[in-house]
Amino acid sequence: MGINRGDLVRWVIDHEVYEASGDVLVGVQPNYRHGIILEVSKKDSNALMVFCYDCKKRKENNWMILNKTYDKVEILSGTSDG
Repeated sequence: MGINRGDLVRWVIDHEVYEASGDVLVGVQPNYRHGIILEVSKKDSNALMVFCYDCKKRKENNWMILNKTYDKVEILSGTSDG
């Protein structure tokens, strides 16, 4: 299932707690941001324009460009268009 315009998504921005696994730190309690997909790139379907609706209260930008290759994006509620 692909990501479509209008989908409600969340993505990990960082972690609250990290644990050591050998000589590597691993995040265990993710902090999420939530938003609505406004556009999926026609040239690269991994590139997403998102309106972040819980960013303003954290004094962050409302508009985000995410890339599914690098950002862990999870669909919370999908649309039927595509």
